[in-house]
Amino acid sequence: MKISVIIPTCDGREKEIKKLINSLLKLRKDIFEIIVVIDKSEETRRYLTNLRKRYKMIKILFSRERRGRCKAKNEGAKKARGDILLFLDDDVRTLSKNYLDALERDFNIHLIGAVSGREIKERKAQKLKKLISSRIGIITSLGEVISNFDTNIEKPKIVKALPGCNFAVRKDVFEKVGGFDENYDIGTAYREETDLQVRISKFGYKLLFDPRISVIHGEKESPEGIKKWFKWYYILNTYFFLKNFNPSPLKFCLFIYKEFLGCLARTIIYKTPYSILYFHNITNGIIYFKKKTTLNEEF
Repeated sequence: MKISVIIPTCDGREKEIKKLINSLLKLRKDIFEIIVVIDKSEETRRYLTNLRKRYKMIKILFSRERRGRCKAKNEGAKKARGDILLFLDDDVRTLSKNYLDALERDFNIHLIGAVSGREIKERKAQKLKKLISSRIGIITSLGEVISNFDTNIEKPKIVKALPGCNFAVRKDVFEKVGGFDENYDIGTAYREETDLQVRISKFGYKLLFDPRISVIHGEKESPEGIKKWFKWYYILNTYFFLKNFNPSPLKFCLFIYKEFLGCLARTIIYKTPYSILYFHNITNGIIYFKKKTTLNEEF
């Protein structure tokens, strides 16, 4: 079984990608290739070009334009020659020592289409979610994703959603379901991994959350980052719900009510007004979905 690691990155992320690459090279005996898809960062390109002289397993896909996360990951997947595609966010710091060995054992189970491990981070909202919920990787009928991926459970579990920062999938399954939906390539690309996972499940494959393996995710939480997250959350989460749940008018009204309650909760958790200020973007999410649906029907 050959594992291809695929990492999308861009300008402004040079420190993060260097830390991750150094961490992966310590595990290189279990990695078939490392494909780094770079948007606009000449510094990262030079760094990896020099590193590649010593480590031929490193592959570089460079663009002077911003492709977007989904397109970058899809291009990385097309170039990959491994049986398993392991997608990592560029701000993942380290993988547990047993990560790749455990991954291979998990994929020896025929019906497993995708696998992920614990996502360890220090965000306050994540800690609160962990306290109030023991449920893991659930998608409700109203499109609410209950993650809780930094959990203390001991045994692997079949789930409906996996963390996206460390997400492995069989290459043939990835190709069968059509890869990442590039319509998510606006703003933060929020929910692009969940959308892919929903399609994997619809094809009859199982998603396995394995808490025995883990990554440390160095995701930053700045005021500007929180503002950007809220701006795009309502657009892309609405697109995700309409695309995957085909709701009746009543169900969509319940979705909006659920989002309003979530809006109030996030205002308290984050202590900012952004959740309320951008709540109207649900309307823009509806417009975006209709626009993309119309375009798909035309083609």
